[in-house]
Amino acid sequence: MRFWVTVVVAATVVVGEVRPLGADPGLRLEVSKRHHVLKVVRDGRVLRTFHASFGWGEGGTKAAIGDGRTPIGRYHVYEKRPSERFRWFLALNYPDSEDADRAFDVGRIDADTWADIWVADRRGDPPPYNTALGAFVGIHGTGAEGRVAKLRQGSDWTDGCIALSDSDIDELVMMTPVGTEVEIGE
Repeated sequence: MRFWVTVVVAATVVVGEVRPLGADPGLRLEVSKRHHVLKVVRDGRVLRTFHASFGWGEGGTKAAIGDGRTPIGRYHVYEKRPSERFRWFLALNYPDSEDADRAFDVGRIDADTWADIWVADRRGDPPPYNTALGAFVGIHGTGAEGRVAKLRQGSDWTDGCIALSDSDIDELVMMTPVGTEVEIGE
């Protein structure tokens, strides 16, 4: 069965930062790749901790399409939608302007690509999908049952996303409004 959810996003500008209306400024997601956890935190208090799986790429932050790494940095959820493959998808604004700055400094992207990413980030628009840095990074479920679900929960297998069990992604979707900050650490 296929169904679609339309998300209408309105934004306000807060000291140069774009924050969608409805975002809870006290709510954030803290992710530790080393500890394989995603924590839901409100005003400094941990509300819930989930086990998480990450990209199959070894060490460091995502730098290129196909490297299998999960990015490190501060992002936000710009869209929530059902996923046929992974149950739910909470899209993150990767690559953002900081990712673009790093890539431009080492010659991985040109000035036009840097500008496209920078402008999208400043406006709060979805990042461009056709860059050498990769795209479609987010938080999703395993999209599997039985033994496959258990294997995915016990290993790093994504192309750079953050994966939770299907029951955990159901819970996280209910707790996380569009605009929620997501800090991903090593």
